[in-house]
Formats: sequence, C-alpha cells, structure tokens
Amino acid sequence: MNWDERLLTVAELQPYLKDAGDRRFAAWVDALIAAQLETWPALREGYESFQQIETKRVPVGESEVVIQNNPRRIRSTAAAVDKTSVGERPCFLCAANLPPEEKGIPYGDDLVFLCNPFPVLDRHLTIAHRQHIEQKIEGNVELLLAMAGDLAPDYFVLYNGPQCGASAPDHLHFQACSRRLLPIEQEIIADEPIDPAHCDACEEQRRNQFELFTLEGCGRSVIVLRGNDPREIAHWFYRTVAEMPRLDGQIEPLMNLVCTFERDTFTLYLFPRLRHRPASFFAEGEARLVVSPGAIDMAGVVVVPEREHFLKLDGEKMAAIFAEVSLSDATVNEILDRVSSEEAGW
Repeated sequence: MNWDERLLTVAELQPYLKDAGDRRFAAWVDALIAAQLETWPALREGYESFQQIETKRVPVGESEVVIQNNPRRIRSTAAAVDKTSVGERPCFLCAANLPPEEKGIPYGDDLVFLCNPFPVLDRHLTIAHRQHIEQKIEGNVELLLAMAGDLAPDYFVLYNGPQCGASAPDHLHFQACSRRLLPIEQEIIADEPIDPAHCDACEEQRRNQFELFTLEGCGRSVIVLRGNDPREIAHWFYRTVAEMPRLDGQIEPLMNLVCTFERDTFTLYLFPRLRHRPASFFAEGEARLVVSPGAIDMAGVVVVPEREHFLKLDGEKMAAIFAEVSLSDATVNEILDRVSSEEAGW
C-alpha cells in the first residue's frame, strides 16, 4: 500500500468534524483521530490503555516533572537504534510497512499525519515524510515551526534527533501532542512578569521582538528561541546548532526540540544533549532504570515502561539522569556567547 492509498479524503473526514464550518488544519487532525479510533482497533486499544497509566509528580531543581508508568512504550523506550539494528528491520514509518488500518492526512506535498497507537500524551501523532530519508533537522526546522502554527493552540510539535530519542533514525519524522500537559511551558510562565490588564502596547512589543535565552533551575539545559517571525527563529536556531559540539560521524549535534505557537508568538525549546541514554539504562539489578529521554521526557513528562522502575524513580534520581544526558549550563552559556558575538555557518 502506498501513501496515496493511505490518505483519507475530505469526504471521508467530513462526518468526524466537530464543527462542519471549522476549516483549521487542527480540526482536520482531530477528525483524523476520531475516524481512526472508529476503524483501527489497535489505536482504540492504545487509547484505552493510555487512560489507565499511572503518574506521579517529583521535584527536579526548582521545577516539577511528571513521571509516567506507560508499559506499552517499552518497545520505543528500549529500541535498539544502532546502525546495524536499524538496517536489519523494516522501516515502520514507510507506507508499505504500516498496519492495513492505518490511514493519514497530508501536510503539504511531503508529510503525512498519522495517529500514534502507543500514546504518551493525549492526541499523540506521528508526522512522517513520504520518502525514506534520514532524520535530520538541517533544512527542516522551518517545517517544525509551520506545523506548530497550523496546529495552534491545541498542539505542540516535537523533533527527536537521530541519536537522541528517535526510534526511526533512518526516516524523517516529527511528532505532535496535545498541549494540555507540557511542564516546560510552566517554567517560562513562572518567570514572566504579569502584564497589565488589556495592555495593547505590551502585546505589540511582545509580538515584534525576538528572544534567545536559557531557562534556569529546571534541572536540565534549555535554550529558548521566541518570536513572531519564523525566518528569524530558524536563522538563529541554525546559528546556535552550528556552535554546538558534534562527535565524528554524527550528522548533527545531539538535541531534542519542542515548539508551540500562541498569541502570534513561536516558542522553540532546544534541549542540547550530551548523550542519548544515562548509565542507569544499561545498569543491572537495583541500579537499572529503563529511562531513555526524548523530547517529551526533556519537556517534563518522563516515560517509564517498567512499573518497578517507576516506583523507584524520584526527584533526586531524575535530576541525576537529566544532568547526565544534558550539556552543562556552562557549555550552553559559552555556545550562546559565541552565537551572539560572531557569525556562525552551518
């Protein structure tokens, strides 16, 4: 089955629109989820299991993260992503290898929105490229920003680097989820001054400025790019990435991205990484913790498929994991100093 055969038509989606007059792309995405829940049993099972997950909140630094026991995520969390293992398995994001019931909707000429049958958050989507091309952000952050705008304000969009949480590093893809639970957003909200009520001048100033800064006190390094011009954000993003450390053989620095759009403003969270998995992932016995941070985890919802490990994981252990996989604050500050002081090429 090819991509054209997997795309649902407007006529097929029309009955699932909550409001027949709503032509926002996000409304069609909601209709896709409703249609697939009716016709794809595995997706229904995934959503039913998601309703039964167990969660707890733990302090990390001056912030709080949500720990989620989600047994159905074991395949993704523990996936072998080395080059040999990836090359030996069929690509599960290529049209020919998807379950027969799985259908999607197009986004432009190159991407297809699909429902994720193993959700971490509500309305979890996978956005796959129609071609089997490698996972990399160079030349594609513009797509990430565009999707965040088209899905606003209900969804956020994310990207996992090929060696930093992507379980299909050989096939370009993004993800999107409901913004109902996105702890990293609270870090910015908590630090922002309260605007005077109905301050049009404040709103106008916010819309017309670009900001590049870091968040402190949340236990992991976060670079934030915020503004209303996606071209400006993309420009500064590429400049920042060009200054990040990269090992020999890596197609890009280790990173995760989360992007939102609200009040005419894009907010791009860049999580610069030191490594993919912490030592505890590979440990044995009591020291083992199956935690493999990707973008959702770095954004504050940490997925733990093993309940025994979920019960053991507390704020201190989570802070240690974040510190181990993140670039240090000192390194990040050095990167931003270089970005702000000289031109950097990709």
